[in-house]
Amino acid sequence: MIKYLLLFLLILIAPRIIPQSDFAVGINGNVNFPNGKFTEYFGTGYGGDAHFLYLFGNSSIFSLSVGYNRFGLDTDAFNAKANELGLNVKFDVESSFSTIPILLGVKWYFLKQKTQSPYIMIEAGFYNYNFTLNGTAEIDTTGNVETVTLSEIDEKGTETMLRISAGYIIFIQKHWFIDASVNYIVLTDAFTVDVPDDPEDAEEITGIAQTLNYLSISAGINYRF
Repeated sequence: MIKYLLLFLLILIAPRIIPQSDFAVGINGNVNFPNGKFTEYFGTGYGGDAHFLYLFGNSSIFSLSVGYNRFGLDTDAFNAKANELGLNVKFDVESSFSTIPILLGVKWYFLKQKTQSPYIMIEAGFYNYNFTLNGTAEIDTTGNVETVTLSEIDEKGTETMLRISAGYIIFIQKHWFIDASVNYIVLTDAFTVDVPDDPEDAEEITGIAQTLNYLSISAGINYRF
C-alpha cells in the first residue's frame, strides 16, 4: 500500500520538481470547412493531429505533426449541381475524401505574456489521400427511367500541401498549455468528384485532380516536458 502511495505522490509532484525541457507533445481536434470548388460537393469535415514541438529561443517553436481528416460527399448538393447543368438524372452515391497530412513548420509568438500568447505559424509538407465513390444514377430519357451503376473509384496518392495558422496559447500549469487556432489549408492536385456534363455518361463519372482549399478551426492540449 505504501509503495503505491509513494508512486502516486511521485507522479503528482514530478512536474513541479523536474525542470522544463525544450520539448513538448500534443494533440488537436479540428473542424474543417471547404472553400470554393471544394464546397460544391463536400460538407464539413472532421479530423485531428498529434504533434511534436521543439522550443528554440524565446519566441519560436519547431513543429512536426501527423494528422487525419475526412470529408463526406453532400449528395443533395451533388444532385443540385446536376440540375443546374440541366441533367435529367438523380444520383444515389457515397463518396469520401480523406487525408493523412505530415507537416513541418515553425510557430512564432508575439505579444508574449507569462500565461498566454498569440502566434502565427507556417507549415508545409505532403499528404496521403484516399478518394472513394460508388453508387447508382437514375437517368430519365423521354419518360423512361434507367438505373445505371456507376463505376467505382478508389484512388490513392501523395501530394504536397501548405497550412497557415493564427492561434492563441494559454498556459494552464507549468507543463500544460491549451492551443487554439484558425488555419488555412491548401491541397495541391486533390482527387475529388465532379458531375458529368452528359447524363448519358453518368456511369462514367470520375474524380478530377485540382487544387483545393479549406478553413479549419482546431483546439487541443500540449504537455511540455
